[in-house]
Amino acid sequence: MMLVLFDIDGTLILSGRAGVRGMNRSFERLFGVPGALDDVTLAGRTDRAIVAEALARVGQPVDDDTIVRVREAYLGDLRDALADPAVQQAGVLPGVAQLLDELAREQVAVGLLTGNFKDAAAIKLGHYGLWDRFAFGAFGDHHVDRRALVKVAVDAAVEAGHARYEAGRIIVIGDTPLDVDCAHAYGARAIAVATGPFSHEALADTGPSLTVRTLAELNLRRIGSL
Repeated sequence: MMLVLFDIDGTLILSGRAGVRGMNRSFERLFGVPGALDDVTLAGRTDRAIVAEALARVGQPVDDDTIVRVREAYLGDLRDALADPAVQQAGVLPGVAQLLDELAREQVAVGLLTGNFKDAAAIKLGHYGLWDRFAFGAFGDHHVDRRALVKVAVDAAVEAGHARYEAGRIIVIGDTPLDVDCAHAYGARAIAVATGPFSHEALADTGPSLTVRTLAELNLRRIGSL
C-alpha cells in the first residue's frame, strides 16, 4: 500500500482567495497596513513563511509572538472571508470527493501536507465538508520551508496508526512546483494537478511522476502504477 498526502488550496478546493483576503484584513486591523500580502509570493509556501515576509515588509518584528498574534486574528478573518456571499470560483474541485471515497474504501493512508496553519486548514476544509476526511497531516504553523513537512506528515501518519512507508511509496499531490519539490527532496513521488495557478505544461516541466488537469483523471490504479 501507500501513503497519499494532499495539498489543500488549488488541489482539493478553491476558496475564492479567502486566505489572502482574510490575512490582508488581519494585517490591516493589527498594523494599519492595507494589502500587506499584495507583493508577497504565496503559491506553495507555508503560512509561517508568508506571515514572516509580510511582517518584515511592514516593519513589524518577525518573532513567534507576533506570528501567533497574526495567526489568531487571521482565523476569524478567514471565517468571514469564506462566508462572503460575493465570492466567485470557490468550492471543492473536480474529482476530489470520488478519489477520496475510493482511497477510503481501499483503506489507503490519506493525510494532508499543506502550508496552511492547522486551524486555518480545519476552517477551510470544514467550510467545504472535507476536514473529517483527514485524520492527520503536516501544516505550516512551525516551518518556513515546505520541504520539512513531508517528514512531519510521515511521523503524523505513524502516530495515527499507519505504517512508516518507504519514501518511494509516498505520494504527494499538489498544484504548485513547491509541492513537487518537497516530494522530491524526501525521495517521494509527486502528482501535479493543474487546478491551481500553474498550467499543466509548467507543472510537467518540474518533473512529477504524473501531471493531470484535474483529480477526476486519477484513481487508485493509476496512482499505484507510479
